Amino acid sequence: MRTLTLDKAGIASTIQDGGRLGTLQAGITPAGAMDPLALKAGQYRLGHRAGEAALEIAYGNVRITSSHKCSLVITGAPVTVLIDNELVISESIHTLTAGQTLTIGAPSEGIYSYLHVSGGFDTCPVFASRSTSPREGIGGLHGGYLRDQDILPLSEDALPDDNFRADPGLCSIGQRSILTLRYVPGYQYDALAPALIQRLHESHFEVTAKANRMGVTLNGPPLNTGVESLLSEATCEGAIQIPPDGNPIVLMKDRQTMGGYPIPGAVIESDCVRLAQARPGQRIRFTACTPQEADNIRWLEQHYVETRLR
Repeated sequence: MRTLTLDKAGIASTIQDGGRLGTLQAGITPAGAMDPLALKAGQYRLGHRAGEAALEIAYGNVRITSSHKCSLVITGAPVTVLIDNELVISESIHTLTAGQTLTIGAPSEGIYSYLHVSGGFDTCPVFASRSTSPREGIGGLHGGYLRDQDILPLSEDALPDDNFRADPGLCSIGQRSILTLRYVPGYQYDALAPALIQRLHESHFEVTAKANRMGVTLNGPPLNTGVESLLSEATCEGAIQIPPDGNPIVLMKDRQTMGGYPIPGAVIESDCVRLAQARPGQRIRFTACTPQEADNIRWLEQHYVETRLR
């Protein structure tokens, strides 16, 4: 059996694909890659089908050894890459032979990088997805974050077509002095005080160290809603929760499926990706958009991706 051994697993590495559909009513988070654009780019470059999983790596510092010859590519946050301690071009498709070691360094910007291996990872799907949900303890290799010396099974090899190429323009990462998060107002929007909404729009917030796959906590002028809690209701990716301390939390892939804090609206998907790759200290501002504008943005970005991956 073809395998990869994680000599060094990193601080928060998991197996992720596009996530689960139809499990929210069972209280199971969708999970999935924090940067779906980087996931698609790697799938394309190795000729994988759309549902193929990759190794999601937060902040790099991973070392693996291959049991067999395999091709691989790394997308997402840019990292230094070494094969047997020799520096190689990180954007290229590389081949590891049996016993060779791949070292992935810390990213120069962004957070999440993705290791794609020819043939894909042969872990057991749960609810039609290989994505890891650590809170539920399902998916991936053993339902949690990967550990040193874990052995990842690989499917039968399928060498990439020579026509597949790097696409450095397909990226969600870029230096921004201020990252603007567009959001669609929800039904609680009108119930909140106009002064609070004005403060939400006019204030600058910062990404804090309390940012992970569940949600990103922001710090800034407190948004005092006067509401301690509400009846629990279903959440969605990008939902802007305002807890009693007034520091907004943007919910992400591993969010709780139910929540009881006021939610003025939800950040659109493309901006959730940019927020996922934003490091602590990144300045944030919010701006509202209509559902029609959100649909137009989604259509344009899908068209752009399909054009780049044609």
